[in-house]
Amino acid sequence: MKPTPTGPEHTIAESRACVESNRRLLAASRVRIAASRRRLNPWFALAGSSESDVLRVVIRARLASGALFPVDGRAWGSRGAGKACVVCDDPITGEQVAYEVSRAADGLCAGAHLRCYTLWMEESEASTRRFSC
Repeated sequence: MKPTPTGPEHTIAESRACVESNRRLLAASRVRIAASRRRLNPWFALAGSSESDVLRVVIRARLASGALFPVDGRAWGSRGAGKACVVCDDPITGEQVAYEVSRAADGLCAGAHLRCYTLWMEESEASTRRFSC
């Protein structure tokens, strides 16, 4: 049986992992709380903020939790096929353009409305700037 690593380096690394895990849990909790409020009272989402503000909060929480990957600015458009938008969960109909975004690391592909894609890209850039400082 291997001895358990000790020392300040191990403690710091373990603490950082715990902090990151807690951030993801908090972000996921915020999304669930907001969704519950909207389900209980559909007018809650309209109280005092624009739809874009609500979407920005959802995007930030999903980026923080890892449920949404950051956009690198590259996307291609195609006719919507009724699939759900990765940002707002509404279907992207045939009359709309679906912006397809793929993650370079593993080729994971996600589609979004133009409005949702624009907000997603802006929040991805902002989160990159926040975490690079």
